[in-house]
Formats: sequence, C-alpha cells, structure tokens
Amino acid sequence: MSKKSRPETEKAKVNTNAKPESAQNSGLMGFLEELLGSKAPIQIPGKLRFLMAKFSHWLVMGMMVLVLPGQLISLGMRAAMLPFASMAGTDSSLKLAFALATLLFLIVILIMALPGLQGRKVVGWQLLMLANGINMAYGLLTGSVVGPILGALIWLYVLFQLRRYYM
Repeated sequence: MSKKSRPETEKAKVNTNAKPESAQNSGLMGFLEELLGSKAPIQIPGKLRFLMAKFSHWLVMGMMVLVLPGQLISLGMRAAMLPFASMAGTDSSLKLAFALATLLFLIVILIMALPGLQGRKVVGWQLLMLANGINMAYGLLTGSVVGPILGALIWLYVLFQLRRYYM
C-alpha cells in the first residue's frame, strides 16, 4: 500500500501555483520577448550569449568605470558654467540638479544589480531593464530623441537575448 501512495505524494510536491508559460509571457514583456528574444531575426550566437550572461556583472562594472568619469566631468563642466549661464539669463541649475540626481540614481541601481547579475537572478536582469528605462526617459526629457531611443532599443535587444539565462 505504501508503494501506491508514493506517486500521490510525489505529485503533491509539484508546484501548483506556478503560472503557465503563456501567462508569464503575456503583455508587454511577452511581446518584447517574442520581438527581441526568441523570434528576433538576428540572434546573438549561443556561446557568446552564455559568456555575456556569465560575465555580465563584470561588463556592467567595466562600463560604469568607463562611463562614470566622463559623466562626472560633464557635470563638473556644467557646474563651472552655471554662473555664466545665469548671467546670460538662462536658468540651468534645475537641469544640473536633475542630471546629477538621475546619474546618482542610475549608479545606485547598477550597483544594486551587480549581486543579482553575478548569481544570474531575475532581480539583476530587472534592475538592468529599469536602468535602461530611466536612462531613456532622462535622455528624452533633456531634449534628445534619436540617441536615447536607439540606445534603449539596442540594450533591450541585448537584455532580451540574455533573458533566458536569468529566468
């Protein structure tokens, strides 16, 4: 009798709360997954995709090290020009404060994403998506159109190509 009850107990261990795959990929994320991930016309080769996912935390740290000094120099130059801009009649202090706050917020998000990326957890991938969205929104709010949209699309493509390694 115990042999007959074993399969029933094993069936009970199956997670019944798990959503079907179609429910997990519904809405905008499902659309983007199909468009940029699984059904994208150009796929990143599997081995390269695996290496990018494996070393993504190092790639993010490297990009932060390369980009951060330039951003800080740019903010410093804006701050140095601020008195001259106010004499000319333009008020750039609000723009400077907004740029600095956004930069600091992006740095914090990327630092928070590093442990998740290292462990290949969904949280790390989601934080990179959030950073991409914030960066695009900042670019659009500062008056650029083509650069932020093109950059966001490229990063969305890369992130959705790597998504299966974080799910």
